[in-house]
Amino acid sequence: MIAWVVTAGGCAALVWSGLPWARALAGSRPGRWPLYGLGYLTGTALVTLGLLLVSLAGLPIGRLTLALVWICVRLTGRRFADRTPPAAAPVPGPIAPALPLLALTAATLAFGVVQALRLGPIEAVDFLKAWGLKGTAMFHDGNLQFDGLSGPNLFYPLQVSNLTGAFYVLLGRVDDSVVRLPAALFGVSLALVLWCLVRELLPPAGTALAVALAVATPQFTVLMTDGLADLVLAAYVTVCALAAYRWLEDGGDAWASLSGFAAGAAAWTKLEGALSCLVILAAVLLVRRSLRTPGLGVWLAWLAVFTLPWQLYQRIHGIPLNRSHFATLYLDLPWIVRHVSQTLAETAHWGVFWPLTLGLVALTAPFWWPTRYRLLAAVTLPNLVLTLGAYMTHYRAGEADSVEATAHRLYLHVAPGVAVLAAVGATLALGVLRAGRESHADPESESLSNPV
Repeated sequence: MIAWVVTAGGCAALVWSGLPWARALAGSRPGRWPLYGLGYLTGTALVTLGLLLVSLAGLPIGRLTLALVWICVRLTGRRFADRTPPAAAPVPGPIAPALPLLALTAATLAFGVVQALRLGPIEAVDFLKAWGLKGTAMFHDGNLQFDGLSGPNLFYPLQVSNLTGAFYVLLGRVDDSVVRLPAALFGVSLALVLWCLVRELLPPAGTALAVALAVATPQFTVLMTDGLADLVLAAYVTVCALAAYRWLEDGGDAWASLSGFAAGAAAWTKLEGALSCLVILAAVLLVRRSLRTPGLGVWLAWLAVFTLPWQLYQRIHGIPLNRSHFATLYLDLPWIVRHVSQTLAETAHWGVFWPLTLGLVALTAPFWWPTRYRLLAAVTLPNLVLTLGAYMTHYRAGEADSVEATAHRLYLHVAPGVAVLAAVGATLALGVLRAGRESHADPESESLSNPV
């Protein structure tokens, strides 16, 4: 019981340290609970990065330095970034139609947290070989040199392994059971932040649909508790994409900081995080048709904050990229498409998520394409298509058992963004249908005044 209390206190400390940054980064003022969710996402990214800086400085990693990192993240946020942006008015609409979907979301997240509390030690192979292994080494060695480790997993970015190691340091022992809780809180935080960001786009029912679609899949709840990096990455890629959409919609730079921070945190979480968020940035620049986009410098600066220390660390310790991933290109497109179709149709992992969301996006395209929401498609759909590239560069490309190990996790990275676009389409279409086609009203304005 004491271990769980300490772990919960550590999670609260991550939120506490990240709150000033969460307030400042958002383009509009979040509500209380979404602010806590965003605080958790910012706090974990910055505290784990701080541990890397401690290691680069040659200092030992222990409870004292961990506490100092927590405090420094909090104080630097208050000194340099603490501001309160103006609140944005949410799209009006009745809350009652949203209640069943909110109940489904709450039940799903509660199930994930309960599983985190009851499942015991983590047995996922990638946790044992990568994220947990490096966290254990950090605890035992008091640094991030990983002298006794070898293998391709050394080139993985360190956010998740540093977070795991930080809780081992806090507890004073290796305990794979309790680190399921900080992993599960990424799922809760994603849902809270998603609600906040989408409420400024859709009425309550449409927002509740987006959040429910994003979290109510077996794949989501499994990854809430297995200690891997994929749900963490999904949270940051989703925030990066939705903030980029607001950045495009706003026309200024108010949302560039949040999008850039999320991009840097995604790159600090997993290799494909940098690529996914650079695709989002490319979409922004293509839409704006200018390299002098307001906020571009801030976006790139946040990416550099997370990637440059990690690149320096790799250079110092002689950690090369695993080039075997790119040794052979596998270009059997029919096989890839067939395997992806089979993967996304597996109800044991996804339920009916992919047929439902992709069907909604396709069928409602005539409603959302003429509106501002085509900008949302520009920052969400390209990564869905480009994920096919993982099949071409995988180190055992073309072998179903190898691709199967990562395919579902890769698609989780982009699933919440697709869920939002599907909810937008459903909201617009039902609003137009309610108003009646004879009115010839603008699809966007009509649907928002007649919410689901």
